[in-house]
Amino acid sequence: MPKILLVSHHYPPHIGGLGIVVQKQAESLVAAGYAVQVLTSRYGQIRDEERGAPGIRILGIPCSHVLERVLNIPFPLFSVSLLWRAWRGVGEADVVHIHDVFYLSSWVAGLAALWRRRPLLVTQHVALVDHSSRLVMLTQRLVYATFGRWLFGGARKVVVYNQNVQAFLRARGVPQERILFLTNGIDTAAFRPAAASERAAIRARFALPAERPLVLFVGRLVEKKGFQVLLGARDPAFDLVFAGPGPIPRDGRVEGVHWLGPLDQEQTALLFRACDLFAFPAIGEIFTLVMQEAMASGLAVVTTDDPAYRGSVVEGCVSLCARDATAFREAILRLLGDPAELARRGRRSRELALRHYDWRSNFHPLEAVYAQLLGSSPRSDPKAV
Repeated sequence: MPKILLVSHHYPPHIGGLGIVVQKQAESLVAAGYAVQVLTSRYGQIRDEERGAPGIRILGIPCSHVLERVLNIPFPLFSVSLLWRAWRGVGEADVVHIHDVFYLSSWVAGLAALWRRRPLLVTQHVALVDHSSRLVMLTQRLVYATFGRWLFGGARKVVVYNQNVQAFLRARGVPQERILFLTNGIDTAAFRPAAASERAAIRARFALPAERPLVLFVGRLVEKKGFQVLLGARDPAFDLVFAGPGPIPRDGRVEGVHWLGPLDQEQTALLFRACDLFAFPAIGEIFTLVMQEAMASGLAVVTTDDPAYRGSVVEGCVSLCARDATAFREAILRLLGDPAELARRGRRSRELALRHYDWRSNFHPLEAVYAQLLGSSPRSDPKAV
């Protein structure tokens, strides 16, 4: 049985899109007949055995989450045991797959894979993200110029989910033939439109107003996600709902704004079905997991304009606007003021999600890469994943 080592700085139950992607990959690989280990950070007092599943072994490394608690930066500081746990895990693997080169776990496991001559696969989730802090920008450039350069250079394939990351890699000398452009995916059965009979009950569960139009944001409460832009777009015509980890700003506890904190996948799927529209003023992130989840849930989407959306499947469906509060407010009011258009976009969102973002359909091209690295044939049936 082929053995795969997945490397991710976080993994559920820690809240975050990257960890969810890794979990779905692990589950699908096991279903296809692979043995899977996941090298990740330890999560509180939860034992590794409780985080895994049949066929998935979690290698949780003790770490400090002080940067996330104090600065809301999800960068775990691992204990020294990461060195030998990664070395051992890489030695047991037939393929090593690291998710994003920006983290300590990726540096150690990736360099161990290169040293031990294990086939290395990298998924790079984001490119250089603009940030108001010069220190953050300098840190990003330093990481990509050192560890990023080594890992991109040593990877057999680098998977990307959007054109911005592809252009970022090309600018850093990664040959096009080693870049694999895939479409990420979600569970379109779990994320679905609301039935008429359930919306009121879901709103009551989250203590949300029964009759008000609700505009939803899901993500970490950090600058690059743009939650502060949406907060500035608030208007008496609608309520804002924020779901995600992070400190609530001082000016955020006002009438018409609801802060739900971090939610798991089941809760998030319910929340999408309770709301009327999804707004995501992020920068440096396009075709994100939460946007796909919103579309699968039958919501119209308003997000930051980016050239990468031009000519894509979402053009004409997703509302694109400048990343400022006024533009988002106007786009939201325009859609909420036209119920027929809002409903049409919601139906179109669901159609596109079923056609392009269903995880079962999108896993097979990724599994074909594993088979290629192993010198074998894909083990799964693309119609049965």
